[in-house]
Amino acid sequence: MLKKIKNYFKKVKRAKKIRKLRKKQPPYLKKDFGVELNYKLWVTKGARFSASERYKKLNQLSSQTVGYLSAYLIIVNLINIYDVPFIKQLSDNELGFWTTALSILILIYSQFESSKNYSIKGEKFHQCSLEIAELYNQLRIVKTSSFMDKENEENRVAEISKQYDAILRQHENHSSIDSKYFKIHKPEYFELSKLDVWSIKIEKYFRVNFKYHIMLYGPVIIFVFDQLR
Repeated sequence: MLKKIKNYFKKVKRAKKIRKLRKKQPPYLKKDFGVELNYKLWVTKGARFSASERYKKLNQLSSQTVGYLSAYLIIVNLINIYDVPFIKQLSDNELGFWTTALSILILIYSQFESSKNYSIKGEKFHQCSLEIAELYNQLRIVKTSSFMDKENEENRVAEISKQYDAILRQHENHSSIDSKYFKIHKPEYFELSKLDVWSIKIEKYFRVNFKYHIMLYGPVIIFVFDQLR
């Protein structure tokens, strides 16, 4: 009797677990393959656009940083040439240190940044997103057409799926932050709270802008503190 009761509760527990797993399953996986493919195309297209914008931003920040560091190098050397009343002149040791430090930073930083090819990567991701967008539009036409029978529709969906796989193989994969950033444009659909949206924005800032802002504003902050000393 006790064994039967134990088996009964095990079955109930298993049934609850199965129901919970079904609820966790994304809605697009509960429908036909065409709906699943439509979702994949839509999300990947958006993520690749986000990746393109991220690399364009990285390229812009990279160029600005090299330009600002070069300007700082020139300005530091001008401090001792012109007698500006509100700026304390640097000693020979300080001037030598700042000149050498900035020169090394510019040299190493320029080499590292130029090797990353942000501009080219941004263009490639943009091209990839356009190719996926074209497939997405084709699939929408197939799914909404009233002149196509079921067999032709399935064949066309399978063909679009193969083209989608081919595009993915040809291009570099996007980062997880690109998918996350795409989702904040549709917070209701992806069930994102305001906290989720802000945490994604903060994560993107630290992964994209933060290191450049240190390079851009760090030397200025150090110089100001040195002047106030």
